[in-house]
Amino acid sequence: MRLSLPGFAKARLRSDIAELRRIALEFGSGRLSGKRAALWAACCDSAADTITQLFVRNSDKTLDWGLRRHRKRLDGRRLAAIYWWMLLYQLVLFRNRGIDGYDKVADFEALRDAADALMAELVRLPHIGAVNPGPWQEHWQRQVALEAALDMYNSVMNIMGIGINREARIMRVSLFTSATERAYETVTKRAVEGIKN
Repeated sequence: MRLSLPGFAKARLRSDIAELRRIALEFGSGRLSGKRAALWAACCDSAADTITQLFVRNSDKTLDWGLRRHRKRLDGRRLAAIYWWMLLYQLVLFRNRGIDGYDKVADFEALRDAADALMAELVRLPHIGAVNPGPWQEHWQRQVALEAALDMYNSVMNIMGIGINREARIMRVSLFTSATERAYETVTKRAVEGIKN
């Protein structure tokens, strides 16, 4: 697979998102165990689903940043960065909303460290073509979901080379935050509830 080639077709893009998810899952399973590994897997799945909805097809119409018409701008560097940001965003949701049986401080820190190491791994993989973009904001881990989504939106538009429509941004980010918080409660939490160490 060569992510760094431009001109993604939908099927190719789905495949490349799945490859990033696969790498992240395997990477996490080697660094985390028990409940943390389960939460990592759920976050990786949610990040992949969110990117698919934004760039390929959205079953939830509120997840629309106007990116599907810009798919041709994607390359390995951009896709890896956006996937990683979506993974960090899942960690923000966890830190803010929590899950019964998890420690919002210790478990967040463990997953954050794994996410940082994952980006270093993606940079090392030549078929990905990743470059560490850094988080969307230096203090991302202290942000609430809406604030994180707004800064991430700006970063995604910047890395894609798309001008920011300030009027559209407010509604897009608000809807995105509501949709991802809802998905966190109904999908991510349910995927890990009841898992023991």
